[in-house]
Amino acid sequence: MGLCVQSIIALKKRLGGITVVLFSVFYLNTYATTLSTPLSFSEAGRLAILFSPELKRLCTEAEALDQKAIADRQLPDPKLMAGTINVPTNNFSFTQDEMTMIMGGLEQRLPPGHSLAIKSRRTKAEAVVYRARFQEQKLALARTAHEAWLELYYWQQAAHIVQANRRLFVYLLKVAKSQYAQAIATQSDVLQVEVELSQLDEQQVQITQQIEQVRAKLGRWIGQEEARRPLAAKLPKLPHLPSLSTLKNNIKSHPLLKADLGSIQANREAVALAKEQFKPGVVFDVNYGVRQGRMPDGTPRSNMLTAQVTVDLPIFPKHRQTPRLREQFLHLESAFLDRNAHFRDLMEMLISSYAAWQQLIRRDAVFTQKLMPEAKQNAKAALLAYQSATTDMNTVLRAYSGELNIQLEQLNVEIEQLKTRVTLLYLEGKTG
Repeated sequence: MGLCVQSIIALKKRLGGITVVLFSVFYLNTYATTLSTPLSFSEAGRLAILFSPELKRLCTEAEALDQKAIADRQLPDPKLMAGTINVPTNNFSFTQDEMTMIMGGLEQRLPPGHSLAIKSRRTKAEAVVYRARFQEQKLALARTAHEAWLELYYWQQAAHIVQANRRLFVYLLKVAKSQYAQAIATQSDVLQVEVELSQLDEQQVQITQQIEQVRAKLGRWIGQEEARRPLAAKLPKLPHLPSLSTLKNNIKSHPLLKADLGSIQANREAVALAKEQFKPGVVFDVNYGVRQGRMPDGTPRSNMLTAQVTVDLPIFPKHRQTPRLREQFLHLESAFLDRNAHFRDLMEMLISSYAAWQQLIRRDAVFTQKLMPEAKQNAKAALLAYQSATTDMNTVLRAYSGELNIQLEQLNVEIEQLKTRVTLLYLEGKTG
């Protein structure tokens, strides 16, 4: 019987180890699959929002202000007082003199006017500011991550373009060597192509450097491991862009301006709170004194009850309340000026980005319809002419280098167009 129990225990231990191994293998396979899944444009924005410590900080600050608003509308804690009064110092007797007593009491302070309610409203307005900043930060994070994704896409595609063109130049080198072997071309033609190949290799190194730098930049927002994932093969299709007049009307509801409105409201409450300081505050005191000993007629001495009210007298406000009220009015004016400045910044960004987006569409059309077909045709014609010994190698190299530059510039125009649209999404209040 004992052997059976030991066998079962040993079997459980072996199965437990196998379970751990199987779970580890499953986890590693899932993790590897995730890292090999292409990172899309929209996913980059979502990950930036999901992993952002900035958003968590703003959310925490807003929640902290909610709690502070609850505390701000409460009365100050009452004070408990206890002690002895009129104790004779010759013998410290509590029964010798009639006015000797043991006293205890409570004190409660009431702030002036509606200070507590106003202070709570001001704190709530500050919480609104942080929540609006939270929304604006979400838009800014998505914009930054999307721009980084587009930059990384550009450099990776640029690497493919340069690599493809390098294969063309390798072919040109074979052609040049063949022409040189037949005494149709000179050794200079061969050397020129070799120089171009070396320049392409150096360009490839620069592109690789840019890829690593931009990937690190993207990793700042979505995590370095996530940034190592391959990118989706295609560029994203972004939502239809509304008209400029519609965007101008909607810009007033941008979270950045909502945060400014919250700041204005908080400063208005601060002005109201400063006005309340011209009103008197009140302190209530209630004390109860216990006397010991007896009266001359033998009766016990009666206890004493004391109640009093202390009132603040703000009769000299010139150097205290008035300067503080002026200070809050100036802060309120500053908040209005901040909103005006932010509105102008957003409008400038909107108008310039919208104009840039329209021109980039036109440029992309020129590249697609004219420049790229013409560059390809020119390169082919130059190569055929060289092979028939009717032109020199310089002409061929210029044609193929021009085609490469036009390819890279067209790609850059496409990326800039999307980056501009990302900026307009930020102004629309959308994350993508």
